[in-house]
Amino acid sequence: MLAAALMVMAAFTNPLKAQDSRKEMVKLAKDFQNSYNKKDVKALQEYYTPDAVRINTDGTTVNGNEAIGAYYANEFKSGVSKVKITVDKAVTESDGSVTATGTYHAAGTSATGEKIDISGKFTNTTVKEDGHWKISKSVLTAM
Repeated sequence: MLAAALMVMAAFTNPLKAQDSRKEMVKLAKDFQNSYNKKDVKALQEYYTPDAVRINTDGTTVNGNEAIGAYYANEFKSGVSKVKITVDKAVTESDGSVTATGTYHAAGTSATGEKIDISGKFTNTTVKEDGHWKISKSVLTAM
């Protein structure tokens, strides 16, 4: 009887955890998007763990939140100014991290007046540090 009750509780708890994880990742993405659209490099840097890894669509790797912040500063200098992020899925892993997947669309205008229009997919591994979700690994792929 106890085993059956635990199985029923587990059946309801896992979807709730999944909904909570997705809700938290949507909030993280929205906050990140707002910081990006304000070109707030310091805030963007803080969304990453100190040892975070970002793998760009061309395969280049950026290591550490300070280097990732510098990457964004250069991106803004190139003319990219706005991003729209959509979280499609969030999966809570056995270690408590959450893997979030979705899409992004970045746009702007280069110094020579050319339109910038970049779309892609992301897979972020996020961990909770001091009560805040942070990205420990981000893998971007072109669409």
